[in-house]
Amino acid sequence: AMPMAVTPAQADNHAEAEPKMLEQDWYRVNLVRFKEGKQGRASEIIAMYEKASDAAGQEGPVSVHMNSGPWHLMVFFKMEHGIGEMGWASNPDEAAWDKAFAEIAGGEDQAKKLHDEFSSLIAVRERHIGHIHDDGNEGS
Repeated sequence: AMPMAVTPAQADNHAEAEPKMLEQDWYRVNLVRFKEGKQGRASEIIAMYEKASDAAGQEGPVSVHMNSGPWHLMVFFKMEHGIGEMGWASNPDEAAWDKAFAEIAGGEDQAKKLHDEFSSLIAVRERHIGHIHDDGNEGS
């Protein structure tokens, strides 16, 4: 068994200075390939999603329609509160968006049906997390 040792800094009750956070914007990135012939309907639902973002007073995602490669769409959702959002039990921004979308869809049940329909139009989806630097530091 390894003995428990206290480092000198801990032994002297020296706390390290608060670490400096990098200036980064974090994004949820969705890569989407739709089922054959389903892009049109997907675009209609996406337009409703965009209206919900506007109604909730939120900046919508950046969508990139692909002309090459395996994906039809790359969507970048800014994590307005940073990477810490990953640990939240609930996100107040998502709750406001859900409420706005339910109003546009005609109720919570209709909103769920539209979410389910949208998911049914997708052949393959990958979800990733990434960031960009605001401070000119392009390291990691």
